[in-house]
Amino acid sequence: MLVRRLVLLAVAGWAMSSCGADPAPDVAVAEAPAVMNEVTTTVAVTVPAPTTTAGPVEISPELSAGCPDTPHGAAVDRDRQRAWLCDQGIAVYEFPFTGAISQPDPGTYAVYAKDMNSSSTSSAGRSDMTHFVAFTYGKFRGARIAFHSVPTWHRDGTLVQPLESVGDPARRGESAGCLRVVPDDAVQVWDWLAVGDEVHVLN
Repeated sequence: MLVRRLVLLAVAGWAMSSCGADPAPDVAVAEAPAVMNEVTTTVAVTVPAPTTTAGPVEISPELSAGCPDTPHGAAVDRDRQRAWLCDQGIAVYEFPFTGAISQPDPGTYAVYAKDMNSSSTSSAGRSDMTHFVAFTYGKFRGARIAFHSVPTWHRDGTLVQPLESVGDPARRGESAGCLRVVPDDAVQVWDWLAVGDEVHVLN
């Protein structure tokens, strides 16, 4: 059985992200590099999909075709607003997201940062998010692009979009660049991907 090793991660307490809630120009807010109240957390990596002694259980050969061949990775289909986690090139867990219209560009990226708590400021105000897994930068202002939980407005704690609307193609473009996912899926992505793991953006 494949078992993911435990990893120790230094996780920023609250870091400014890039993902704004102001999608009109499809431009993410410029990154603020300061990290406040840094804490260290131990995170146990879990396997989000069943495995057998023969290896991971494949959910779809079509999805697996887009997977990295690395031990852990992810693939992103912007057109369908779906992504999936990959184990040794095999798709094992699919989930919806709400993303941008014009970014990130297709290509292969490596996860380079993980912040448990993050925030972003746009013309609509500050929003807060969790499980921020950054894998590239925006092509307009160079802001960070990541998987993360659906943000909440800092002013009152309400969600920036209803959870049941995540993945609805009609809402594509409501994110400035990041991939907003429901909280349970945000945890799965956070637990699955480590710094250095590959993310394939297919379209």
